Amino acid sequence: MLFFLHKILLLLPPEVAHHWAIFLLKLYQKFIILFLETKKSSSAALHLKEVRKIRFGNRLGLAAGFDKNAEVFLPLSHLGFGFIEVGTVTPNSQEGNPKPRIWRESPDGLINQMGFNNCGVEQFKKNLKKNRLHCSVPILANIGKNKITPNELAIQDYKSLFSMLAPEVDGFVVNISSPNTVGLRELQSIAFLEHLEEVAPQKPLWVKLSPDLDMDVLKELFLKIKSSQCFLGCVLTNTSRQIALQEYGRAEGGYSGEKLFERSLECVALCREIFNEKKSIIAVGGINSVVRAKKMRQEGADLIELYTGFVYKGPALVKEIVKGLADESFELSF
Repeated sequence: MLFFLHKILLLLPPEVAHHWAIFLLKLYQKFIILFLETKKSSSAALHLKEVRKIRFGNRLGLAAGFDKNAEVFLPLSHLGFGFIEVGTVTPNSQEGNPKPRIWRESPDGLINQMGFNNCGVEQFKKNLKKNRLHCSVPILANIGKNKITPNELAIQDYKSLFSMLAPEVDGFVVNISSPNTVGLRELQSIAFLEHLEEVAPQKPLWVKLSPDLDMDVLKELFLKIKSSQCFLGCVLTNTSRQIALQEYGRAEGGYSGEKLFERSLECVALCREIFNEKKSIIAVGGINSVVRAKKMRQEGADLIELYTGFVYKGPALVKEIVKGLADESFELSF
């Protein structure tokens, strides 16, 4: 059944397909809550708060951008993911960029210029609280600034998101690298990381960086993150505007998928070389097979995330990679 539903969704325009996928997952969520046994009181978040650890069901997670409003993380966890990244959420709701704003590109790629469309943190928090206790895998909140917030005030957006969501999630991914919010990637700087240190909560905190940064700039950021007590590591990488432009002639939006893999792998390798064993790396970008997941692990990634591969290959890919990695549960101290 899942196979045929997935094939039908791929026949629809990308954003329409996404809305239908969320609708179907909401139906599955009702079934889970009504008929399947869930672990209400033993969620990873509640069970491990006191010992300052976060336990992942397995090393494969779902990247931000799919469950933008934290509505369907429960059924996604039942598909086999060991953790879920929800968001990107901003303090105030926003519609995002004008449609059309997402395109399928061969082979197995997407270009999106969504622009952080989301329901805003208040509704996002309500959505989290509604089903959080039913979910036994860690939930990470991907957070970003509002489009209208100038960069000099951006830290206030992140501070408010930390404050609102810290009780509800296991950790945060700070998104300062999306190419679809004007000026956002300028926050990929030592100065802004220092501002984040001043407001960071007592929660695991990763920084998501762009694949389009020069290696020298990435190295400086990695060194800063390595030396900081506030950051648990990096998420590598976000989508690529360079690939969208050079390969497909699109001046706006960011590319994810097949052609991003080698660059993301390169970033992960450099990051591990600098981090040694001191920090953690979540790898995302062009991972669409067990072979690619293993390559990311070999280059030093602690955790793996899917997005575009999941869109094209569906739940079957989740099971293949989890089985292929054959990992037991994984813990990080913070």
